[in-house]
Amino acid sequence: MKTMKKAYLHVVFAAVVAAFVMAAAPAQAGIFDFTQGRVAVPGTELHELGTEALDRGLGGISYFTNGEGRVVEVRAKEMANGDLRVAVRRVHIPKNYVADTHDQTLEAERTWQSLADLSEQQPWVGGYAVLPHNEGVKAYKFGVMVETEFNRNHQRDN
Repeated sequence: MKTMKKAYLHVVFAAVVAAFVMAAAPAQAGIFDFTQGRVAVPGTELHELGTEALDRGLGGISYFTNGEGRVVEVRAKEMANGDLRVAVRRVHIPKNYVADTHDQTLEAERTWQSLADLSEQQPWVGGYAVLPHNEGVKAYKFGVMVETEFNRNHQRDN
C-alpha cells in the first residue's frame, strides 16, 4: 500500500510540475533568443542599436561606447519574418585600471582615453556613441581581457 501511495504522489508531483512548465513556457526565452538575440521592438534602444549595426556594421556587427569605459558589441540579424534580432555583449574597462604589468596598465589608460575621445567625435545612437569598426574590435577584445583578468584575480581572493 505504501508503494502505491508513493507512486501516486510521484505522478501527482510530475503532473503539477508539467502543468507549471506548460503555463510558464510562454514567458521563457525561445531558442533563437540564445542563438540570434532577442527580438528588438521598434522604438527601443535595442532596436536603434540593432538597426545601426545592420546599416553600418560589418556583417551586422557594430561597436558602441558610452565614453566612460563601457564597450558594447551589437550583433543584429533580420529574420525571414521581418523580426530584428539583436544580441548585445557589454564589457567595461575601469578608469585607472591597474593590471598585472605596467604595459597593460598603460594600454588600459590609452584605451579608456581613446573611448572618451571617440565618444565626443562620433554620432550617438540609443545612448551610445558609434565606434569605428577597427577601434571597436580592439577596445572590445581588450575589455574582455580586462574582465577576464579581473575575475581571475578575484576568484583567487575568495
